[in-house]
Amino acid sequence: MCYHLISRVAHRAFYLTEEERTRFVERIRRVAYFSCVEVLAYCVMGNHFHVLVYVPAPRELGEEEVLARVRALYAGTRLADVMKEWDAIVESGAAARRKAFLGRYVRRMWGASEFMKTLKQATSQSFNARRKHAGTMWEARFRARAVMPDEKAELMKVAGYIDRNPVKAGIVTWPDAYKWCGFAAACAGDVRSQEGYRFIYTFGPVDWARARKLHEISIGLALRELEDDPEARSADGSHGGDSLSVTAEKLDSMRERRWAEVEPSFPAHVPRLLSRGDNKVARDLLAVLADGPKRPAELRRELGVASPNYFTSCYLTPLAAAGFIAAEGAPHSPQRTYRLTAKGRKALA
Repeated sequence: MCYHLISRVAHRAFYLTEEERTRFVERIRRVAYFSCVEVLAYCVMGNHFHVLVYVPAPRELGEEEVLARVRALYAGTRLADVMKEWDAIVESGAAARRKAFLGRYVRRMWGASEFMKTLKQATSQSFNARRKHAGTMWEARFRARAVMPDEKAELMKVAGYIDRNPVKAGIVTWPDAYKWCGFAAACAGDVRSQEGYRFIYTFGPVDWARARKLHEISIGLALRELEDDPEARSADGSHGGDSLSVTAEKLDSMRERRWAEVEPSFPAHVPRLLSRGDNKVARDLLAVLADGPKRPAELRRELGVASPNYFTSCYLTPLAAAGFIAAEGAPHSPQRTYRLTAKGRKALA
């Protein structure tokens, strides 16, 4: 499931200076890795932030992977204390204590609420320690909206809405110039951010150049809503917002391209093979396997799917469970391959 998450600074104070925004973006990445979620898009403003995440299905983690995720979350004396506790448990040889220690952290993974709780708590603790501030820096609750990963039109709309924020606030004329959003990071070459947009726009093979082109249309459509409804420009109490700073030429360019350029890229209707996921991608996957067994990474590359977790949970696992494909090799082996079954060949035909 994907989630659009929004939270505001208490009293809508502008605590998130440029330095704090830079720290916050780095913390989003660390907390996402710890939480086993994938960041698709984000934007950090002076008094609030947006983040669009994909939360995959839980899976079994080995000890070393859990510890690696814990090390990514903590730093300094906090990390030293955690690892000291772990070393003492290992030295004691108590298997039950070892399991309980790891379980304490695993329970905080694979959840949007736990991701936000960890992110906001860590930010408040860091901010308070450096700025002599007391209490939480956030409003009590955050807003969340769930979107299915295969609802691509809705994901595009949400991502465009997120990245229009600095333009709406009058800070920049286009979000590629606002370095505290995922789009600017992707345009600057950040691979993790590029993969987030490729995830959003995967309804066929798509590289970053194509994803960028489609996302700029989404941003333009989101800005067009502001042009049609001037009162919405300052509705969230951002940085002023009395006028729309995007250039007329840029908005005209978006108007000319509109949705008509995106719509033909959507897959035509095909018989359903899966209850979730895009069935055209599923059929294309079967077609690729008709040429012989392939590893998951090879399949993702040919199909243009960025996320390994999403690809496994929405395509490989359900297609295998339905009998259309079969896996060969150990579950976590890099040599594991998938092949087309007789049932898969029949469905393809």
